[in-house]
Amino acid sequence: MSGFAVRFEALLPRWLGWLEGRIVERRDATSCAGFVVGVWPLLLVLWCLQCAPLLDDTVAAHYRPGWAGRALWALTLLMAWLACMGVLGWRRRHEATPQPWLVQLTVVPGTLGLLWLVMGHGFKDNPSPMLLLYMVVVSRALFVPRALRWAWGLSVASIVAAEALAQWEVWTDAPLLVHPMFTGQALATWWAVWVRVVFLTGVLPLSGVLFVLAIALGRRRRELEALARTDALTGLANRREFMAQLERESRRHVRSGQALSLVLFDVDHFKRINDSWGHPVGDQVLARIGTLLRQHTREQVDTAARYGGEEFVLLLPDTDLAGAQRVAEKISQRLRAEPFEAQGQCFSVTQSVGVAEVVQGDGGWALRVADRNLYQAKQAGRDRMVASVAFAEDAASGSNTERRLRP
Repeated sequence: MSGFAVRFEALLPRWLGWLEGRIVERRDATSCAGFVVGVWPLLLVLWCLQCAPLLDDTVAAHYRPGWAGRALWALTLLMAWLACMGVLGWRRRHEATPQPWLVQLTVVPGTLGLLWLVMGHGFKDNPSPMLLLYMVVVSRALFVPRALRWAWGLSVASIVAAEALAQWEVWTDAPLLVHPMFTGQALATWWAVWVRVVFLTGVLPLSGVLFVLAIALGRRRRELEALARTDALTGLANRREFMAQLERESRRHVRSGQALSLVLFDVDHFKRINDSWGHPVGDQVLARIGTLLRQHTREQVDTAARYGGEEFVLLLPDTDLAGAQRVAEKISQRLRAEPFEAQGQCFSVTQSVGVAEVVQGDGGWALRVADRNLYQAKQAGRDRMVASVAFAEDAASGSNTERRLRP
């Protein structure tokens, strides 16, 4: 692979990320600069096509006398105006304040200028509407709909007026041309070239914009899905994601016969922490517990989740009851040794633990057993662990093992 290809492959994700950020951020000045960058090359291609009647008498014969030059001058002025707006937008790109005047001075002339040029060539029988569609997609990606009301409203009014004038035979479908491009006969050589160039000029950048928008939407969708599965404070899975993962792992446990265990944690006297030091300190404690759980679980294998309030839960595939107890004890020891400080005073945090091993894929019953074991650990004095295998008859027998958690 050449050095250029390597650099391009490295720069493409960064460029796409920057472009996605501008689309999401939607600062007026930056969006105006982006609009000009997206539209100006298209106008440059049309400008080159519009120069042809001035250089070739055969091409000029297709246009009404004098109108090809006027259209070229109008297009030149439009490009110069948009270039100035683009430079102004780039110079103001760090300003977060709304700048509606800059948006209107950029989008309205750009949209109407392109529309009138397309209408001048007739847009009912050629691919020039692809250019308008590209303009609509770019402007909608960069600006909120409210900012486009004038541009789109005047565009619709222009099309309706042109149709009305054409019905009254005051206006033709292609006022710049002597005859429409398609007359029912063989297409003229120039128009065959013009149609191909205009089609490619519209469809290629439109495909690129849609590609970028698809990437941006896909990334945002994944971010929203991650937010829906994640607890914002601790960064762990939330209860909904844990329950879904428990169901998946329970089915896998039935198929494979491998061990599966649950560990349920509850912070001891957490209300006292909030009452004594305030909720921000309580949030720090919960966030630190979340970090400890991530450090003591296997990535992409175990599931650590905030079950609710000050309760946390671990789902440990391929782990029997003894293994789950070892994991829980290590986490509890680390938490007990963790120094917490508030208002110049140090304090320690302990937790009660309920452990259960899943039997016959019944993860829901194992979760209830772990919750019952956790309740027994708290009733026995807290800072201890109660563990049992979640047999169906366990509800009646109440068989479990209790262990005081100590370093």
